[in-house]
Amino acid sequence: MPLKIPFNSSRSKSGSKTKGKSSASNRGRGKGKATSNRGRSAPQTQPETVSVGWWDALSDERKLDVVGAIMAVVGLATILILFSAQRSAVTESMMSILSRTFGWGIYILPVGLIVMGLWLILRRIETLPPLTLERGTGVVVLFLWILTAIHSYYAPPELSEQAAMEGLGGGYIGSLFHRFLFNNLGFAGAIVALLAWLLIELAMTFDIEVQDLFQWFGPLTARLRTLLARRKSQTSPQSMEEAEVASNGFTPLHRPEPVVNEPPPTGTPVTTVKSAEAVINWQLPDVKDILDAGSAPEVNEEFIQQRARLIQETLASFGAPVQVVEINRGPSITQFGVEPLFVETRSGRTKVRVSKIASLADDLALALAAPRIRIQAPVPGHSYVGIEVPNEEMTLVALRDIIESEPFQRNKHSLKFALGRDVTGHPIGTTLENMPHLLIAGTTGSGKSVCVNSILTCLLLHNTPEELRLILVDPKRVELTGYNGVPHLLAPVVVEIERVVGALQWVTREMDRRYHLFAQIGARNITANTDRKKLQEQKKHPILIMVIDELT
Repeated sequence: MPLKIPFNSSRSKSGSKTKGKSSASNRGRGKGKATSNRGRSAPQTQPETVSVGWWDALSDERKLDVVGAIMAVVGLATILILFSAQRSAVTESMMSILSRTFGWGIYILPVGLIVMGLWLILRRIETLPPLTLERGTGVVVLFLWILTAIHSYYAPPELSEQAAMEGLGGGYIGSLFHRFLFNNLGFAGAIVALLAWLLIELAMTFDIEVQDLFQWFGPLTARLRTLLARRKSQTSPQSMEEAEVASNGFTPLHRPEPVVNEPPPTGTPVTTVKSAEAVINWQLPDVKDILDAGSAPEVNEEFIQQRARLIQETLASFGAPVQVVEINRGPSITQFGVEPLFVETRSGRTKVRVSKIASLADDLALALAAPRIRIQAPVPGHSYVGIEVPNEEMTLVALRDIIESEPFQRNKHSLKFALGRDVTGHPIGTTLENMPHLLIAGTTGSGKSVCVNSILTCLLLHNTPEELRLILVDPKRVELTGYNGVPHLLAPVVVEIERVVGALQWVTREMDRRYHLFAQIGARNITANTDRKKLQEQKKHPILIMVIDELT
């Protein structure tokens, strides 16, 4: 709110004198004497005001305190928003803008704001170095150098803008300096410019002479030379493939083939196959050679019929007569399909309600001596109620029987896998193309690991290493380590927790790279036949599947 400060001019003083004369003149008028023009009072002037803002009213020291407090609060709020589990639409859009602008520097920016704000607030402490304009400029220049260095390390010049758009590297700011340096100075010139930039801003920020910096870097360069000499003396990998695998732990998907300089052919030319079309002669294994067939289950028809009669008698005793119209025996449970009958009431004949049958589940379990039963009312596609009773002995479901079944053989998808048999004993299978993300949940001992191994076995039976690559994560070290050595693996089974994050980051980067490739060639996904042909014209792009055992 502007402050009103009265301002009296010289005319107000003369007016006061005139006022005195006017009063004397009035007294004379009371006596009947004539008055002259000099005795008249001059018009009074209103005091003038000058508007002063609240910021201008503060002293310079107080202004620095306010700026420091604002910087610290903004930095703290940014950190809370960054690591909050839930964000509003406003904060989400704000974080998106900051991420694209500063890239990974978004995690450095709030810390810098808090440090600078506290530095301004606590500047009166004598032990702290004074915050001068030169040092403040040096801190800003240091932040810009960090963004440029991060972007130079992460993205090549041709992908600089694309990485900034995705909020990677140093964002748009790092991309701007990165492209300027590398496009105008080249690789060597850009490295020299970055080093010179670092020296200058360190001198500005910490008030150090450049020659002192060179003296400080002297022992460091000597140490680096020693480390490089030791590294050269060590045994180098035997091949380029071993070196690339050792660097990141993943077998590269696309490796250029070595160029062999051969003498020009003489005589009759011989038709040869191009190296780009050469494929590994991988033969898919026969399911009969690696999996055992299941045995036919032993069915006690008399025991099943006895249970059907017991169900009818128990429900009839509770006033809910039914008739068993169908029996389906599965590997672990038997389903009894019961049809409600009519009962005589005062209002006439009425059919037994389904809800009444469902409410008698505990009584049926007691009568059948079963640990639990499940009532499905009604069974989809049928006009009866399903009563599912656990079998006394479970039947082993063989994976080979499911794979050789007619419904599974009719499925022509390459990512198909078997799941088991349903309550009626029919084989159940599906394809991963319809569910790119699959979560397997269950209690301890319910068969989660068996299901994972069945899925992996089906995938390996129907895909070559050129068509499918796997990344397996097994923190327990006992479930998936047996797959080490399978050529479909991009890397050995990941068992160290600290390597899981790196594996996930590699997968996301590969996924982003493929998305950009899809956009360039007009493909929608990797599984469609037409899109796969377009991708094959570019490079080999196998399907990537990542399996994590015990995600928690």
